Amino acid sequence: MTLNVKSIRIRLRKLDQYIGELEKHQHQTLDEFTDDYTAQLATERALQAAVETCTDIASHIVTTYALGKPESQRDMFSLLADAGYLDSEYAATMSDMVSLRNRLVHLYWDVNVARLHGYLQTDLAYLTRFRDFVLGLLAIEDELRAEDGKD
Repeated sequence: MTLNVKSIRIRLRKLDQYIGELEKHQHQTLDEFTDDYTAQLATERALQAAVETCTDIASHIVTTYALGKPESQRDMFSLLADAGYLDSEYAATMSDMVSLRNRLVHLYWDVNVARLHGYLQTDLAYLTRFRDFVLGLLAIEDELRAEDGKD
């Protein structure tokens, strides 16, 4: 079974959009961010959607390559690490981002603005790293498909 490249590319385009939206607010100081409720809401939504996008893609990879049965969304990244696709420390960070996404969705009334600003400053690199990992995986899939077509 091979990856659904079209579906993943659609999600990667959305991930790039979410990252772009987050970057628009990254320059704000904590005081500016605290005073800008629209930026806070945009950051919450873009982070939520970006993490959900990464989880969707990770789930597709785990399912397609039969890497195991996750008990939760957080497990997707540890299964990728167990299979050698991600290093374990980075997988743990991505799992923590799923917890952040869950907090934004389920405890939306209790989001700490300073912590949200901190995530905005640091977590974009993790999202970008996941995007780059998936692009590399797609490149390998493309090579394999090209080889199969030559036989």
